[in-house]
This record gives sequence, C-alpha cells and structure tokens, in this order.
Amino acid sequence: MRIKRTLQAAGLIAAAVILGLLTVQGTYALWGATAVASPGAVSSASFTVNLTAAPSGQVTTMTLPDGRPANVALTPGSALLPGTSVHGGVVVTNSTDAGGTFNTVATVGQPTVANASGGSLAQYLSVNAKTAASTGDCSTSSGYAPLQAAGFSSPPVPKAGSTVLCFQVALSPSAPSTVKGQAVNITLPLTVRQCGVPDGC
Repeated sequence: MRIKRTLQAAGLIAAAVILGLLTVQGTYALWGATAVASPGAVSSASFTVNLTAAPSGQVTTMTLPDGRPANVALTPGSALLPGTSVHGGVVVTNSTDAGGTFNTVATVGQPTVANASGGSLAQYLSVNAKTAASTGDCSTSSGYAPLQAAGFSSPPVPKAGSTVLCFQVALSPSAPSTVKGQAVNITLPLTVRQCGVPDGC
C-alpha cells in the first residue's frame, strides 16, 4: 500500500543590515498522517531541510529539535555604503529520508523591510535575490532580480541535493549621510515544498 503525502516547510529569513550582518531564521511545519496497514514492518520518515550559511559555514535544520526556529548568521565581508551592496547566501539541502522519488522546491517571497530604532534607512534599500550553483556566485552581481510579491523559486532539488539562495541588499547612491549607522530588519518568507506527488509543485 502506497501513501503519498505532500510535505512542506515554511520559514523566515530575517536579515539585519548593520555592519553588513544578515541573519537567516527558518522553521517548517511538521506533517503527520494515519492509515490502516497490513501486518509487517512500519517505519517513519522525516522531512528534513538543512540550511548552511555562506560564508560562515554555520549549519542547522530549519527548525531546532525543540520546535524553535533556527538562526543562521550571514556575514558579508564588506560594509554597506551608498551605491554599494552586500551579499549573503544560504544552501538549502533536501535531507529527507522519506521513501519514493520526489524533489523539493524552495521559494522566497517578498521582503518586509522595517526601520530599527526610529531610523529612515529602509526607504533607501533594495533587496534582490537569485539562485546559484555555488555560494561563490552570490558575490557576482549578475542575475539578481528584485524580490516582488510573487517571489521566486529554486529549480527542483532531488533528495540529498541542494540549491543556493543568494541575497543582495543594495543601498541607493542617493542615501543621505543621516542614515549612517542606522539599521533595518529585513524579513523574507522561505517555503520548501515537496514535488512529484498530488497537490505538490
């Protein structure tokens, strides 16, 4: 008897643009189902999605064992100055041990950019994203596109495979000196879902 289930992981990528620091936060909903089965061996499976920050190399699952969302630090190597941008990346790995053949797709939605401590920096920032073959590609400015309401999705990722999500935060050349030292909180919704089953991708 074959039971097909759609698996989905939803999370948040939160980024703080201060001294070039980005933070990624992820979580996903656990899934479960019950079914009547003939006598025999029964095993469970986990839908695990791992996140690896670049360039720090910090690794975590999207949700910690106690159910809290994980935090991953993305630390670009340069400061954010008018007319420049900083970059960070996250490797999203399909680490599920569920049976069958299926892929997963990671989708990033429109960002929310909020000023911290009453500042005005947010209006001068733009957030762009792209998928890449490696985290080294994140520092290459080509291929980035603004994150819109529709967001963007990665190519299908097979079990034990991974995709790289790159993020670019750019500061407008017209940003006034009054925003120097200010910070913003950038929140991006991240969803990972199973494909290749009914109601999948």
